[in-house]
Amino acid sequence: MNMTNNQNWVRCLAVCLSLLLVSEAALADELSKEERDAGFVAMFNGKDFTGWRFEGKESPPKELPDNWKVEDGVIKLSGGGKPHLGSAKSYRDFEMKFEWRAVKENYTSGFFIRSGEKVGANQINLAKAHEGAFIGGKITGAKEVPQLQKKPGEWNEWRVLVVGDKVTFWCNEQLAWEATGLETKEGYIGLQAEGAPLEFRKLRIRELKPAD
Repeated sequence: MNMTNNQNWVRCLAVCLSLLLVSEAALADELSKEERDAGFVAMFNGKDFTGWRFEGKESPPKELPDNWKVEDGVIKLSGGGKPHLGSAKSYRDFEMKFEWRAVKENYTSGFFIRSGEKVGANQINLAKAHEGAFIGGKITGAKEVPQLQKKPGEWNEWRVLVVGDKVTFWCNEQLAWEATGLETKEGYIGLQAEGAPLEFRKLRIRELKPAD
């Protein structure tokens, strides 16, 4: 009888801890009052890929690729060369913030802006020693800024403002560069699957009304 009671207690404790972890993950991804007042909305609910898709148009996808998952309120990428993760909708002018961290010393990925449906162009590079370089498109003023990134295991915050043909990029609250000449008027946002594990969280966006 005592053994049964102990087993029940252990199971109850495990369930409570699991619920607590889920609640903490959801709270950790909640927007602050300042973000809400500024017009930001969450692009990630901390639970699944609602609002996102892979190579198809289905959102959230019914089946996940082996290299992407959501765990503990975090998007986890194990590596691989595809598929990339793309937003379910396209955007014109916007401001976006998100946090990422590398799991290993050598890492590589990318953040796509105004990209095609399969998200492969207009990438702000997220590869060790080349962070911030703009590839898969042409703009003037972008540059590599590895010195602004934190070491693997620590969370970095990236912030990107896209208005008209201008792109402004901040890393960990420091202005990295301002660039002009982005030709694409509208497109999808995405995260690149590459050959290294990375984690993402706190994805927020606010859409901006295009200038007349």
